[in-house]
Amino acid sequence: MDNKHYIVDRTLHWFAAFLILFILMNMSAQIHTIDYQIKGQELHRQESIQTHALMALGVFTLVLTRLIWEKLFSGKLTRQPIQSRAHAILVKIVHGGFYLILSGLVVTGVGMAINAEVVIYLFGVQFSDAVSRDGHFYASMLDIHLMLIDTLWWVIAAHFVGVLYARR
Repeated sequence: MDNKHYIVDRTLHWFAAFLILFILMNMSAQIHTIDYQIKGQELHRQESIQTHALMALGVFTLVLTRLIWEKLFSGKLTRQPIQSRAHAILVKIVHGGFYLILSGLVVTGVGMAINAEVVIYLFGVQFSDAVSRDGHFYASMLDIHLMLIDTLWWVIAAHFVGVLYARR
């Protein structure tokens, strides 16, 4: 049986992976297909953004915890053996891509939340107000955010194919 450090590492990995997939697949449905007449457009948008931000904070916490865990117990974690120098480079590119994309999503998400034109509260702290902000900045952040989401799907696919190939 694998050691407890490996089990914690895998648990953090899969919780983060499932939460990322849930956010990617659920948020457009939550934001775009719910009947706005139930709560009104403003309240619905406010709750959708707040829910999205809380889930993203959960992903951030899981990823950060896993990075710290890996640094603390790197000698005790069993990993798939690296087969060549090219394999090692591809692994670094994919993992670096994940971290860069997730960081970009956080930055653009915060930029949009601050300029969302609705009141955003997280843990009782107000992050934005309903005062009209810079609509061009919001649109730019949204474009980058959506591009990063598309890129994240490709990196997830590359990661999946890479794992299958390495375990053949």
